[in-house]
Amino acid sequence: MAIMPITMAARRENPGMACRPVHDAHFLAPGAHGGQGRLPANRRSKGMAFIWFIYAAWVMLIIFLTVQAIGVKRDTEPHLLQSFGLMFAIIAAFLLPRLPIFDFVNFAPVGTVLGGIGAAITVAGMALLVWARQALGRNWSQTVSAKQEHELVRSGPYSRLRHPMYTGGLLACIGSVIVVGGPFVFLLILLGAIFIWRVGAEDRLLARQFPDEFPDYARRTNALIPFVW
Repeated sequence: MAIMPITMAARRENPGMACRPVHDAHFLAPGAHGGQGRLPANRRSKGMAFIWFIYAAWVMLIIFLTVQAIGVKRDTEPHLLQSFGLMFAIIAAFLLPRLPIFDFVNFAPVGTVLGGIGAAITVAGMALLVWARQALGRNWSQTVSAKQEHELVRSGPYSRLRHPMYTGGLLACIGSVIVVGGPFVFLLILLGAIFIWRVGAEDRLLARQFPDEFPDYARRTNALIPFVW
């Protein structure tokens, strides 16, 4: 290496020079290539707090939806393929970030400003989802399926959007991507594709179930994004 001769020559010119360790600028501290290595310790701890907040919020949302599913109206027919498709999408979303080719999505933790913005978007999305779920009551279904004694719900957020639970879920995923990255990047992509398919499928189902009411309802509401679509 060129460092050794230069150092030895300097010591020969100044024999009293104390030995000092030579640092190469290319040697970085552990973790410097990941998200944690780019943040000071105090900002890193705040970033980790936002990450734990996001995961806790999702756990609470899942518990809420599980409890609310008790006592809903029965589907007129089972749709196991849809249920398994949703489950496999969630599993895939948490496995894909472990592949080296997708390591770029593992950028967390982020700074305080981004963490706060992402957490606020997540909470807003979950609040919309919960509001919509409450409005649906016993008419909710995990799959695209007709219910026994099915009702066309037009109250609450359904007065503006036909599928506000999907809107809230996607909004919560976007906020989680900002804070956590990793699995939520793929969850946003996979659930986005599933939800877009479900929007069309559910609209067709409701049009068959409520031929007199649904056309007018569809004309004065948006499917997923207010004032856009």
